[in-house]
Amino acid sequence: MNPLRIAIIGGGHLGRIHTKILQNNSRAELVAVAESDAATRLRLEQEFGVNVCEDYRQVIKQIDGAIIATPTAAHYPIAVDLLDHGVHTFIEKPITNTTPQADHLIHTADRQKLVLQVGHVERFNPAFEQAAARLPRPRYIEAHRMSTYTFRSTDVGVVMDLMIHDIDLVSSLVNSPLIDTRAVGVAVFGPHEDIAQARLEFADGTVANLTASRCSFQPMRNISWFSETGYVAADLSTGKLQSIYSSSLIDTSINRDIATLSETQQQQIREELFDSVLPLTSGEVRSHNAIEQEQIDFLNAIVEGRQPRVCGRDGRRAVSIAQSIIEAVMNHRWQDGHLQRAGAQAQRIKLLPDHALLDSTGRRAG
Repeated sequence: MNPLRIAIIGGGHLGRIHTKILQNNSRAELVAVAESDAATRLRLEQEFGVNVCEDYRQVIKQIDGAIIATPTAAHYPIAVDLLDHGVHTFIEKPITNTTPQADHLIHTADRQKLVLQVGHVERFNPAFEQAAARLPRPRYIEAHRMSTYTFRSTDVGVVMDLMIHDIDLVSSLVNSPLIDTRAVGVAVFGPHEDIAQARLEFADGTVANLTASRCSFQPMRNISWFSETGYVAADLSTGKLQSIYSSSLIDTSINRDIATLSETQQQQIREELFDSVLPLTSGEVRSHNAIEQEQIDFLNAIVEGRQPRVCGRDGRRAVSIAQSIIEAVMNHRWQDGHLQRAGAQAQRIKLLPDHALLDSTGRRAG
């Protein structure tokens, strides 16, 4: 079988990662990387030795599929053009800025019988995969996603930038409509929220609390959930898993009236709580490159004529939930004396001039 001819559109951080990985996939031929910035094109040519063009339309008739790794605002017009030309399309998250745009892409892909995949890469994280397999029906979910300020994706807020990863994970676990969203957020460096916390309630009673920050002093990516029969926690950065074996929550002395327990029984439970009463297991999963796995899924979906693991409708649902969170953030009322302020009020950060960052020897401080 001939390799699938693929173009990567966007030569920024994620575009470079996709380029490096795709170069090593024998099932794909990297036709070109499209990048509008001249300096970035030169760096791509020097680093990867690949064909680099200024505009993806220069190669659109030469490719079977494309990976869009541009800023979010460009996702929709580029994807529409690719799909209209019969090109299978992979779009980095989020699929689009709005649900009507996502609906149009989904309809076009269906009509053209094309693969439309969204880059919610955490679905391919081995720690999440194993956690979901161990305890597939959560009732209460907590997720924390923190990063330092990278100056990437500043065209959107932290909900569409970072929290949307966990929105998609929650969406993949909960097969029920969203009925209530409550959220608060704060803008630190610009007009968009940089810190946000959301509470989602679904029709089946499942509740999810999500926290995201892109100006945190300590990076963090973890998710945990409870069900009627167990608990599981996954560190998505390190691949560490903790879980409580499910059946132990059904038939244990904890379910008896605590008041009837003797002092000896209480002491035994205290000493053996996470050994025999609620046995807690810990371990690490074997790691793999999640971006490589989602590329493989994209290629397989094209060849096999099937839906990818994260399809356009999954991406659309994540955007819909994200929009409800952003709306809740903007509608939140802050009481400030006699003032009432709404939304993620921007904080004015006073930046020091460059010369103030130099120490007494003339070197940059820190």
